[in-house]
Amino acid sequence: MTDNDRLLTKGLLPGVLTGLGAMVLGAAAYGALLGFSGYGFGYVGAGVGVLVGLAMTAAEPTSPVLPPLAALFSLAGAALGQLAGSTVSWAQRSGSDYGAALRDTYTAFPQQLGDRPVWILFWVIAACAGFGFVRKHVTSARRALAAPSLPQRDEAGHADDVTPRKRA
Repeated sequence: MTDNDRLLTKGLLPGVLTGLGAMVLGAAAYGALLGFSGYGFGYVGAGVGVLVGLAMTAAEPTSPVLPPLAALFSLAGAALGQLAGSTVSWAQRSGSDYGAALRDTYTAFPQQLGDRPVWILFWVIAACAGFGFVRKHVTSARRALAAPSLPQRDEAGHADDVTPRKRA
């Protein structure tokens, strides 16, 4: 395995696992806030993207696969949070159990998206936030790992450090 292969996979599994955990946690928090408050806070959906991005960068990733996965997890977390919040709100309003409310909400969800397309905007903002956090971290980590860590010698054998060179 070459050094470049290690760069492509470093932090992949921990990044995916922490991203999935943050997606579930963010969706649950977003759904609880929407369901129990009765108000739709789209910015909290963008917060799911920030949470996923921060969680994935905690794994010190260098894999270029992680930024698109962060966008996908952020988008899915915001959408699941919206669905969970609508389900809780529907269950409270209708007095039905959560299983029936989930079924009713799931069937009505496409119609709700048509009525409120701004939800999609906040999901996209969440995806951009997750992607941006992870991409910035992966790019800087890959540059740092690719940079030489020791002074490099030139053709004359001089180290590229702070000692002055004698001119011939």
